[in-house]
Amino acid sequence: MGRTCLGHAARRTANLLTRHYNRHLAALGLELTQAQLLAAIADGSAASAAEIARFLGIDRSTLARNLKPLEAAGLIGRQETGGKKVLPVLTPLGEAKVIEIHGTWLKAQKELSDLLGPDGADAVRAQMSTLRKAVHILESQDKAAPDTVPSSKPG
Repeated sequence: MGRTCLGHAARRTANLLTRHYNRHLAALGLELTQAQLLAAIADGSAASAAEIARFLGIDRSTLARNLKPLEAAGLIGRQETGGKKVLPVLTPLGEAKVIEIHGTWLKAQKELSDLLGPDGADAVRAQMSTLRKAVHILESQDKAAPDTVPSSKPG
């Protein structure tokens, strides 16, 4: 299973990539997940926390857990958007941190891109996109399929 499992290969690769970016971001006191979250908030295109979670590929409870240390550090605040919805927004300190993140990220990204070459980097992104699309298709099929769990009651 280990040598052919796409999930295992993706997790191993994700762990290695995360360590690479974390080495660079450590000087800023951040990890990749936090940097990505701050960048997603800085983008400003999300109308809700749920949209940020969807963009990052995480559930809302994971997002809430990841927001707490950023809020405690004074990097983000909360903006009421009506009803129960609250949108995380950058504070001035958070805006400055995103500028630092970008420069650090560029260096980490360039190291990988230089090793892969432009065609290699594009091919990796394309294959990862294809893999995500395949999983989304399977998830959609699972949601559309009727419940197939057998009943434990005698027939």
